Amino acid sequence: MTTPITLQGALNLAWQHWNAGQTAQAEHYCRQILAHHPGQPDALHLLGLVAHAAGDLDNAIACLRDACSAPQFPALYASNLAEMYRQKKALAEGERWARKAVSLDPSLVGGWNNLGILLQEQGKLVESVLCLEKVQALTPDSAQAHGNLANTLRRLGRLDEALTHYQRALTLSPQDAVLHNNIAGLLLEAGKLQEALAHSQQALRLNPKLIEGWINLVSIYLAAGNLDLASQALVRLQGLAPLHPATQQKQAQLQTLQGQTLESTDTAHGPVLEQAEHSLHQGKYADAEALLRPLLSSGKGPLAVWKLLSVALRGQGQLEETLHIQQMLVDHLPGDAVSRFDLAETLLLTGDFDRGWREYRHRYEMEHTRPLARRVQAPRWSGQAMPGKTLLIFDEQGFGDTLQFIRFVHQAKRQSQARIVLDVHPLLLALARRAFPDEQVIGRGELPPAFDAHCELMDLPELFSLQPAELPVETGYLHADIERLAHWQERLARLPHPWVALVWAGRPTHINDHRRSLHLQQFAPLARVNATFLLIQKGDTATQAPPPGMNTVSLSDEIRDFDDTAAILALADLLISVDSSPVHLAGALQRPCWTLLPFIPDWRWLMTREDSPWYPGMKLFRQPTRDDWETTLERVARELADWSAELQ
Repeated sequence: MTTPITLQGALNLAWQHWNAGQTAQAEHYCRQILAHHPGQPDALHLLGLVAHAAGDLDNAIACLRDACSAPQFPALYASNLAEMYRQKKALAEGERWARKAVSLDPSLVGGWNNLGILLQEQGKLVESVLCLEKVQALTPDSAQAHGNLANTLRRLGRLDEALTHYQRALTLSPQDAVLHNNIAGLLLEAGKLQEALAHSQQALRLNPKLIEGWINLVSIYLAAGNLDLASQALVRLQGLAPLHPATQQKQAQLQTLQGQTLESTDTAHGPVLEQAEHSLHQGKYADAEALLRPLLSSGKGPLAVWKLLSVALRGQGQLEETLHIQQMLVDHLPGDAVSRFDLAETLLLTGDFDRGWREYRHRYEMEHTRPLARRVQAPRWSGQAMPGKTLLIFDEQGFGDTLQFIRFVHQAKRQSQARIVLDVHPLLLALARRAFPDEQVIGRGELPPAFDAHCELMDLPELFSLQPAELPVETGYLHADIERLAHWQERLARLPHPWVALVWAGRPTHINDHRRSLHLQQFAPLARVNATFLLIQKGDTATQAPPPGMNTVSLSDEIRDFDDTAAILALADLLISVDSSPVHLAGALQRPCWTLLPFIPDWRWLMTREDSPWYPGMKLFRQPTRDDWETTLERVARELADWSAELQ
């Protein structure tokens, strides 16, 4: 008999899921609590935090207001509500709730801090200083406390005092880009341009996306009369924040000093850009390049043109020039996550792992990937040893990603010296548990035990400084289930060898699926080979009819999960597949595999080579030119015939 869960037990579970970054599960428990205990303030408070993490500020405020309407509620709830009102720019309402927080708990540091900042933003500077001095007294070793107090003192014109607190904060947190930038601004006000420049440049080294940092840098160059450097810094500011009032103000200031008006080239080139985008959408990369080149004949031009040109060049395999343009775009648009991700993929495709892994960290910062990011409350693991502690490692977006990178768990264990908890998709759970019998392996959404740090699987290569020459790192790290092997051995026993497993399409939602997937009819050249083709395709494309004369056995409807696929691949003589998860499963099982790749493949296959450093023994069949699967499959058919003859 299941013991009914108590209110406190449900709250504990909700918080544990929240701390593990499992926001859907945390929200579920909160809503279950509220269904049985309407108005329960603790559930409403956490539900507000969940909404805030999802970017729904209005809903977050509504939840926290309801939490603070209870007869008794913690001061922290009022303090958090005050901060959300501040983010909403409802400063007076935020001040009211911040005052409520410190009246409920005069020792609440966060409450005094929020009140001080809200007063500062309303221009109530003397009162703000009193609040922030209290915060600094309560937390004398807090860099944030010194920094916030310095911000208000600076606005009051008490520059010497402000600088003292900034410097104290910087001693406590020397890698804080915002502190360096604030000091730069203060020194600029004081006319100390060289010192200001040094701090401004350090701020941007630490955080190239810091908008206020670029604003300060432009201002410093303008104050020094260096219009060329001011113009260069302004381009980067425009890339980060084109609509920011300071961006437009600095542009007008620079134009006045230069005595000129800058033409809006983006508008002038609009029709050509539309034509180029249409060509790119149709895969006519050379046509797009021909349209774009004249706009950049001087070596200069709008970033929008350069962006499109980089896509056109990459599509034609001109990767050296692509890299040059993509790096320029990232230099000019440090806050553009799409540009950084594009650069990462090209760097990795060309084997530049040092820079590639570093830029690949931006994969969850794009608009379409941001909702997929897991917001874990514990610190991110930075590669340090942490004996006696627990490290949570969790999987990535695609099954193939997990199957490829799960090999690094053993290395993470050795380097961290920690207890490992591995969190994977439930469909991969059995495979992962067989691979790591000494670690705790849980299914996605399952509550992990308490942990001290976390890391995504695909961040591990950067932490290990992985180089191509170090691959494959580990081979044969996954294993088929013995019982499934016995089942499929019996199922396939009467079929004549060789057994060639076949996968012809990937996941339709993949961004590049139209380049990698085929129709089963396109495999007609393989019908000439005397082999039994085991069709293990899943999804809607599994119903496609095979070409005439091909000896096929469809197993798709009988495959329940990856354990069935693993058992079939362990028994098959060969897998022939497009770039999809079965390729990585075969590689991880150390089974023979021939992988079909488009002209410009996914980064993990590198360029030109016919083997894979990730999976020894795998053979790669690349399109000789874009969209030419016919030539590729004819070559596969010839080599398959030779291979089959050798087995006889």
